[in-house]
Amino acid sequence: MDPNLFHLDWERASEVLAAIVILSFMIERGLAIVFENRLFIKHCEEKGTKEFISFFVCVFVCIFWKFDALSAIILADKNNIVGYLITGAIISGGSKASIKLFRDTLGFMSSAERERQAKISVRIAGLKKDD
Repeated sequence: MDPNLFHLDWERASEVLAAIVILSFMIERGLAIVFENRLFIKHCEEKGTKEFISFFVCVFVCIFWKFDALSAIILADKNNIVGYLITGAIISGGSKASIKLFRDTLGFMSSAERERQAKISVRIAGLKKDD
């Protein structure tokens, strides 16, 4: 392809970005049922499994609904697995950002998450006190 013929359709790109933001919020809220569950917090929180679960769910959603952001923006002939993986990773990363928004900025969290954060604060206060 001649690079001089490349043109980015900004309307399509903004629609794709809006879809990514909406999907990241929806998936994050859907996964909150799992991630904010007391059993998950107790057994899996420290093992770093949230990121892998989120990534695989996002990739599954992209494959299931055939949402390949790269192919949509670049106007490729067809979707491909690399596009699904990258789009899923982007949505998963956006999901992590929305968790931060809900918890840190807006203060929305489950009671189990509040308890976990309170325990962490007590541990940190205890460590600072020992110094």
